[in-house]
Amino acid sequence: MTRRKGFDAVMKSIDRILEMNKVGAGIKLKVNCVVMRGMNDREIIPFVELGREKPVEVRFIEYMPFDGNKWNQGKMFSYQEMLAVIREKYPTLEKVADHQNDTSKTYRVPGFEGRVGFITSMTHNFCGTCNRLRITGDGNLKVCLFGNAEVSLRDIIRRENGGQPIDEAALERLGLLETVQTAARLSDDGKLDHGREREILDIIGLAVKRKKAKHAGMGELKNMKNRPMILIGG
Repeated sequence: MTRRKGFDAVMKSIDRILEMNKVGAGIKLKVNCVVMRGMNDREIIPFVELGREKPVEVRFIEYMPFDGNKWNQGKMFSYQEMLAVIREKYPTLEKVADHQNDTSKTYRVPGFEGRVGFITSMTHNFCGTCNRLRITGDGNLKVCLFGNAEVSLRDIIRRENGGQPIDEAALERLGLLETVQTAARLSDDGKLDHGREREILDIIGLAVKRKKAKHAGMGELKNMKNRPMILIGG
């Protein structure tokens, strides 16, 4: 399905993180699985079984339309269908209390070390409480995964370097590391001490305020121009 080898390497990394957590690393380990009808819906139970003896949270994600992913609504396996599959095998599956800004609905099978979550972007959107921001690999800010509006933070940061990429020499010359370390510090009057960070935060704030309360439905999303997920990241 992934068109590349690497299962053993992934499982080795998961086991390594779990070993590190036993000595206090505190890494939150989540495994995402986009469920597609006729493709991998038969693997829902094996993914749940991953948490039988491992403190792993498997998050099942509803298939979503993005550029290049050959969207087909018939392949979308809904949250309720996933729940039904799991409850047929584990009827004692129980809901876990969610936090206000969680993007997943979390459940657990009694006696299992791990948990399962559901990201229900298509059938039960959570836009009203979502506080997630994404920065793409080329330095743009996205306030919504499904929104095609982006704000360039890269251009603001590069402006002091004549619009050129920030290399190690520029990083030191412009004192960017120092200002990053002080970006979250507030002065006595409640304002940031450094103008560059103040400008960036103002731009981010304006972008967040323009975020829509709800993304478009399936019929509209499939026709909207957006990046492929691999170019969004996260």
